[in-house]
Amino acid sequence: MRVGIGRGVSAVVIGLLLGGTAFAPPAGAAASFADADGCDEHQAFVEGDESAVAARLPDRYAPVRVPASGRPLLFVRALRCRSLTIDGHAGPAVMASYGVVIESPDGRGCGSGGPSGSVKGDQPPICNWYTLAWLANDRRVVDWLKDGTPGFPAVHEPGLDFDIGAFDAARGGAPFHFHASGESPFTIEAVGRERPGTIPVQGGYWADTPKGTVKVAFSTFDITSGDATGAVSAAPGSALAELLGADERPYVPGYSSFAAERWDQAVYRKQVLEPSERTSTFAGTCSVEGTVAFAPPATNAPQPLTYEYQGRGTCTGTLNGRSVSSAPVALRTSGRSEGGCQSAKTTEPGRGALSFDSGEAVAYTFDFTSTATEVQFTFYGERSGTGSGRGTFATPRTSPDITERCNGEGVRDTPLDITLTTETPLASDDPAAGGGQGNRKPRPRLRLRVSPRTVRAGRRTRFAFRVRKPDGSPAAGAYVRLAGRRVRTGAAGTAAITATLHQPGEHPAGAAKRGFRQARGAVRVRRR
Repeated sequence: MRVGIGRGVSAVVIGLLLGGTAFAPPAGAAASFADADGCDEHQAFVEGDESAVAARLPDRYAPVRVPASGRPLLFVRALRCRSLTIDGHAGPAVMASYGVVIESPDGRGCGSGGPSGSVKGDQPPICNWYTLAWLANDRRVVDWLKDGTPGFPAVHEPGLDFDIGAFDAARGGAPFHFHASGESPFTIEAVGRERPGTIPVQGGYWADTPKGTVKVAFSTFDITSGDATGAVSAAPGSALAELLGADERPYVPGYSSFAAERWDQAVYRKQVLEPSERTSTFAGTCSVEGTVAFAPPATNAPQPLTYEYQGRGTCTGTLNGRSVSSAPVALRTSGRSEGGCQSAKTTEPGRGALSFDSGEAVAYTFDFTSTATEVQFTFYGERSGTGSGRGTFATPRTSPDITERCNGEGVRDTPLDITLTTETPLASDDPAAGGGQGNRKPRPRLRLRVSPRTVRAGRRTRFAFRVRKPDGSPAAGAYVRLAGRRVRTGAAGTAAITATLHQPGEHPAGAAKRGFRQARGAVRVRRR
């Protein structure tokens, strides 16, 4: 079936534009997000002890209360992921957490993941959690949560036992068992029943630390939910038993409708709400007109795609504490995604930055969903803040033959216009901060060499990279990217990535290092 111009291009280009990975963090900076793929999760909502919660929950947070009893509501959660990727390194992981369910501190929550409109973002009130303990059997998770915020209550715990059994008709569902050993052992025993269909959800883990308030924002487009019945038990005298006010608590009816969940892909973004010495912030509205180019050409058949987007526009609002009106700004981003001409969504965070002509830059990540010609964005400042956005492919510059190209040879490039409005100020640790406004020297560009430059499709290949500074010296600690993978160069400025490239055409490669402009290259893939 033929589709209109907007429907033929909106999702595919969004997939290209927003699934990107090319905007690298400064060398030495903490990763702002963790990608969680193929995850099963069980969450118990149980009643807590009034005095124990009051002693542990800071005054500025309000606990959600169980209507029938008036007691504060607790969460006890466990999940197992096939792959958890942090800073380019992936591996399986099991995690657990517990704490107090709280009223949303920033107006965001479950419904914020849905389409914009009349939905109240913080309803239902079960998607903001004050975190008292976060356990992980992978030390990377703990290091990530504590990096820059050592007071975050994360603990490395190898002894996490997570098991979901097959559907048991006699028990009316799939049995679930979880046990955490360590200093405060606890167990979850439940039976879960999955509901058909997927929904988008957002949530936030909150924790106050000496370095500032941390919010770990959670987002997914494809959560499959279900109900469960069960109980949480904790070792007598343990921290969780004191919080429960008992050694065992059953799931609270009603809330247990959201107890058994799984998803294909989700993102955890760590944000620190207090500014640092190098924080650059923007609050206001931006409008950008640009063009996105991609390879291979986008068609109606979904496929892995690479993209590069460049746009210019203006922003009006407050930049680093001063008012700006129609301030010139540039946006450039590139990366990879999966999509076709008719539908797409982010499969990993898009990354980019608002680069003002006056020298400031505010980096962010984002998610999106698209319908026909219209696209809805959620932006997250690399350090803090959120915003919403809208993209459209129905521009005066859009070619009238785009539908025919989607049905045939494919679309190599097309216009995309974006508007962004902050909800709370977008903030990031700006590598360009610290110089005088308007008189900063342009950053020198890195030099990148990749070998081999041409390969055959489907052949596993080791690609060698050499990154140099403009004076020819090695660029140690630079981030190198190819095919969605990222490594850092050693002292000699060299690195290697082994990958199998299946799609014929050019696959972009890049190198980035703090204080330098990115180097760009490409690997050409020939047909078999």
